[in-house]
Amino acid sequence: MSSSIFPVRDFCGLVRPMKRWREFSAVLVLVAAAARLWGAPPEPVQKPLQLLGLGTAINQGFTKLTNFGVTPFLAYYGVFQGNPVGGIRQRSAYSHLILFGATLNFDKLLGIPGGSLMISGAEGTGKNLSDDIGNINPVSEALVTPLTVLFYELYWKQLLLEDKLELYIGRMTAADQFAAVPAFALQVSGGINGNPTSLFENAPFTSSPNATWGASAKIHATKEIYAEAGIYQATDRIFKLGYHGLNFAINENDGELVMGQVGWEPTFFKIPETTSFDKNGNKTVADGTLGLPGNYIFGGYYSNFKFRELDGSKFQHNAYGFYAMGQQMLWRGLANPYVNFSVWGGLTFSPQQDISLLPLMGFGGTIWQGVFPRRDRDQLLLTYLVSSFSRNYADFVVAMGGKRPTAEHVLEAGYAIYISNYYTIQPDLQYIIRPNGKDAVGNSLVIGIQFVASF
Repeated sequence: MSSSIFPVRDFCGLVRPMKRWREFSAVLVLVAAAARLWGAPPEPVQKPLQLLGLGTAINQGFTKLTNFGVTPFLAYYGVFQGNPVGGIRQRSAYSHLILFGATLNFDKLLGIPGGSLMISGAEGTGKNLSDDIGNINPVSEALVTPLTVLFYELYWKQLLLEDKLELYIGRMTAADQFAAVPAFALQVSGGINGNPTSLFENAPFTSSPNATWGASAKIHATKEIYAEAGIYQATDRIFKLGYHGLNFAINENDGELVMGQVGWEPTFFKIPETTSFDKNGNKTVADGTLGLPGNYIFGGYYSNFKFRELDGSKFQHNAYGFYAMGQQMLWRGLANPYVNFSVWGGLTFSPQQDISLLPLMGFGGTIWQGVFPRRDRDQLLLTYLVSSFSRNYADFVVAMGGKRPTAEHVLEAGYAIYISNYYTIQPDLQYIIRPNGKDAVGNSLVIGIQFVASF
């Protein structure tokens, strides 16, 4: 879910981010759960549990603040894992990320239509189990930083043209807006959760809890088609813990990251709205307008920042790359639309083999919600990742006496257990084939469990 302070690769002497998880886990437990296909949908069979009464109390408190114009949030993501088989050595590790903050609705507070301010912070800690495995795709999405508290976001959002135009400016991350579909919020693996690993390895792409100055705009050409672009500060200081996210300077040796993408969000097999009355005169409106939702994205990036060539010989500026990804619901139950099945996948391509560690990365998976009777909010998740290493990097490793890296493969199976609107538990298995693209280290089995609390 997040970029990391921990070393993954050295670019021009910089420590690069590991990965990120997208901030909010509501998608984790409700993928299109509120959609209606055939008339007014039934209540979900699987009811939320009341845990110590905290859910209702917190919800009521949040509702009062939201009505006033302040929407606070608090989210905890904790992961405990171990690798009993394979890797460099067998170990266990715990990591967590806590995000907290509030959105200030200035329409309600000061009468500024469409204006809001996001303020947030983060606390994280943990051990990097991938150091013991020796792989490139971090096994925990919650691992973002050693024990520390960071100031995270501070940005203004403005809606214009009847909400068709979205403007953002302030301290934020590219991952807030770019290169992700909803499925990327579901995995425990940091290789795909939030955004693909390759973007963090090949570009100064950042995510929570590491924000920089940036600005972006998103325009909805139609209800289904949009385009967006953004520019973000590229700097090595963002990953220095001593600043705690409070170094707001823009220096002359900083660079820029420019992002752009277009998106298509179709809904297939829509059913026209119809109205009917029963013998008692009760009105029923059949609203199937959501049908089977999809999400398709094509985009790219460019950065003029300084990148060290993979053989360590010199520096280059001007990195670029492309990505394509999509998610599509294929089936939804007529009697209970909470039960559904979706597929997702995509790839990233960075053609500069001399500076792009992972020039090609592919990914795909499935989401089956409601596999078991009376558990129609649980989700069975299957994921596959393949990260291919640069030819230039492979040649350099061989020249230094090492074995040639090719590609690392990750298979993941998880089951997200819905407890309530606020809590989920997710047992998870990962099998890492050729860690770091080499057969020098044995394939590794990772057994873990994730706990999520989101308010």
